[in-house]
Amino acid sequence: RGLVAWLILVNLAAAAASVASDKVGIPVRTAGGTAPACSRERSRHARGVLDDFFHPVADRNRYRLPPNCPFDRSKDMYLEHEKHKEVVRRTQYKSLYSDKTFYNEYYVDKHMDNRHMDKVPPGADVCLADYCEVLRCDEHQAWKHPELRKTVGSSASRSRCSQERMRGLRHFCEVLMSGCFPTSGGPDGDAGTAARLREYFTRHHCDMLTCDGVRDMFGVLGSHHAVAGGGGYVLVLIVVFAAVGCYYLFVWHAVRDGRRSADLRRARKETLGTRAERWLVSFSKKLPFSKGRKKKLY
Repeated sequence: RGLVAWLILVNLAAAAASVASDKVGIPVRTAGGTAPACSRERSRHARGVLDDFFHPVADRNRYRLPPNCPFDRSKDMYLEHEKHKEVVRRTQYKSLYSDKTFYNEYYVDKHMDNRHMDKVPPGADVCLADYCEVLRCDEHQAWKHPELRKTVGSSASRSRCSQERMRGLRHFCEVLMSGCFPTSGGPDGDAGTAARLREYFTRHHCDMLTCDGVRDMFGVLGSHHAVAGGGGYVLVLIVVFAAVGCYYLFVWHAVRDGRRSADLRRARKETLGTRAERWLVSFSKKLPFSKGRKKKLY
């Protein structure tokens, strides 16, 4: 009975996710379907959100995602290709499949599309770019790259925000969290950890999907744990500046102590020289031939 109930819950969650995805405009990708091509660049942005804030929390709690969760790494359509790319220079990329070097990332992506789609593992059928809206890829990019905040977080973009659209995204987000962290506890049956993680992501991600809340979403999430390029980057800068300040303070003290020691040695030499000079003068005055006789003037 327990297994049957679990399968029913999984099917209901999948059906709810399908309905919610239709409401927020996520294309349904099926074999032989007509869905648009999956954007590799947007998939990288979505993967960046998950790598910064989703997977570290799940991994730290030793929670294994169920197979119906679209954020499971094994479901990522392009993850295998990303692992087989290498940055040769600042802009040049190399395909580790064929050892060819390309002018930029766009061309190595085209090479992967044309020559190495057979390397995509079976079952890796999730286009993460489809989830960029609920994951807030643009806001995450602006959070990591402050120069983008003028366009992403501007008052004009906030004025175009639709409350109805955000309400649909919140609902879809909650459905996703219910699928990734089911009440049954997932594959390992850890219901307590699943409930705790579901509540965490619902509160700090889903509930922040409002026209005003999305601006502070990643600042709040970044304050919970160190993220490369986010709050952890600021902490590293503080530590580096503190270390540099301590170094220069040490050097200043060493130089000052060295000058003080030199001044003391110089003063000691001058004092000894002055004493010796006074002693010689006083000794010479005591000698009998040192006193000259006065000549008579008459």
